Amino acid sequence: MSVGAGLRARGRTAHRSGTTPQLVVGISIVAVVVLGTVLAPLLAPYDPNAVDLGSMLSAPSIDPFHPFGTDQVGRDVLSRVLYGGRAALIVGLFSTLIAVTLGVLFGLLAATGRTVDAVIGRIADIQLSIPGLVLALLALSLFGTTPLGIIIIIGLEWWPMHYRVVRDKIRELTASPFVEASRLGGSGRLRTFGGHILPHLIPVLAVTVTFNVSTAVLAESGLSYLGLGSQPPTANWGLMIAESRTQLGDAWWGPVFPGLALVVFLIGVQMVGDALSRRFAATGRGGVPWI
Repeated sequence: MSVGAGLRARGRTAHRSGTTPQLVVGISIVAVVVLGTVLAPLLAPYDPNAVDLGSMLSAPSIDPFHPFGTDQVGRDVLSRVLYGGRAALIVGLFSTLIAVTLGVLFGLLAATGRTVDAVIGRIADIQLSIPGLVLALLALSLFGTTPLGIIIIIGLEWWPMHYRVVRDKIRELTASPFVEASRLGGSGRLRTFGGHILPHLIPVLAVTVTFNVSTAVLAESGLSYLGLGSQPPTANWGLMIAESRTQLGDAWWGPVFPGLALVVFLIGVQMVGDALSRRFAATGRGGVPWI
């Protein structure tokens, strides 16, 4: 077999298994960032809040060991970047969990009848008509600038997306021949949902979840940048960019490295979402392609 034929055969095998280079790269990027933040106490060379006025705005160097340099009060930027992802990832994970839970629950309820669907649909429309920043300011005035408050804000902002996807998919599936055949065969609602509808919802939700995570992480960093999220001296990507933006000309490493960490993570999540979207679309069915 020629080299080209072998590569094509491996490519077809990867395509059939649901694994693509973009998916592998995206998962790898996300895994590296997540592990870096989780293992920050082991990987960070310094305390992220340790002040060293003798090393203020030091450029990246190996000796002394500050590969990402130091900020305006001498704190190690590498250590703060490693710790700084925690708030964004925690908010991204739990706010997405809230949004998905509400979206799926309301989507299932909307599928039970037109009246319920109309009520929930109007609530979703009202929510979508309110700008996200206005909603955030309103909620922050009620809950305060706490991680829990930000999680609730972002979770409530994005549930309509999951609700509409779930509602439309359930409507499409309930009218499909194989679901009708299952009902005629004597299957109950629970069995029909678990055996025929849920497997087709999972891949659709996998795509919306990746999109939701990236937007939630970006929203948390944006709120922190505006001073509405984490407060000093907490290490946070958005807050780090805000604190060091005035030194961009003389100490570029201050805002660049936390910004780069944020961008790299968002690119990784987006790559995963795009790869899953294309893979599920290529199957020509809603089911999980590697099963």
